[in-house]
Amino acid sequence: MKPRPIKRPFSVPRTLATLGLGLALLSPAWAYAADPAADTGKSFVAGINVKEQARLQDIGLPAYPGAVAQQDDKDDKPGVTVGLSLGPFGFKLLVSKFSSGDSIDSISAFYREALSKHGPVLDCSYGSPAALAAKAERKKGAEQGCAEVSGDPGERVYKTGAGKSFLLVSLKQANAKDVHFQMVRMELRGF
Repeated sequence: MKPRPIKRPFSVPRTLATLGLGLALLSPAWAYAADPAADTGKSFVAGINVKEQARLQDIGLPAYPGAVAQQDDKDDKPGVTVGLSLGPFGFKLLVSKFSSGDSIDSISAFYREALSKHGPVLDCSYGSPAALAAKAERKKGAEQGCAEVSGDPGERVYKTGAGKSFLLVSLKQANAKDVHFQMVRMELRGF
């Protein structure tokens, strides 16, 4: 039986494509702001920053002892930082991926403890009470708790924070001896 690939809660290529589409859709507004006849003395600053790394200090979580940076393939990077600024609006996503030969229970316990230093920890794993409640809330349009997390069966997902600023750790048994996990920090400003 072929092992099922790990699905990440945040896809870096999908995130970059979404940001690119957003910038393309905003281009008429930029053209208008650049028109000297429409100049009202106000300015608008926009920018995007992408780095092929994410420092754990910036994510706000410690490294699991003995874990190594993990890449899904040779072109993949073990971390990424994406920042977008559109005037008063902003978005920042940091993702760092690791692998360890320790048990998923040991790594889960370590990160639940680390996350608890930032606030209450939600278990957003597939089928957990918080994930089931989020599924019901999504139908009502609510965006809190585990609503923005989509864990798969067999994946453990833990989150602290809510809505516009949160930390998340996702873990999955990759094969008989390795656990792949990723740490995510997401911040939204002005949305």
